[in-house]
Amino acid sequence: MINDNLIRSLGEQLGRFVSDARSREDMQQSLNAIVQNVFARLDLVTREQFDAQLETLERTRAQLEHLETELARLQEQLTAQDGNRNA
Repeated sequence: MINDNLIRSLGEQLGRFVSDARSREDMQQSLNAIVQNVFARLDLVTREQFDAQLETLERTRAQLEHLETELARLQEQLTAQDGNRNA
């Protein structure tokens, strides 16, 4: 879900403030676990999932516009037929 490099980078950046190597490693592992847990609870999607949904939305929007145009054409046609019947 979330890029492991991002989590690792955050751990490394915070680890610079801890001088003891063992403490730094423990802190990075704890931070990784915390961040992964937080991200797991969020309703996030990958870029690929987002792009796929965007493509589906664009196709749906195009179909809707086509159907709206077709409906308007049919309504005009029906109105013209009613006008010819009443004339």
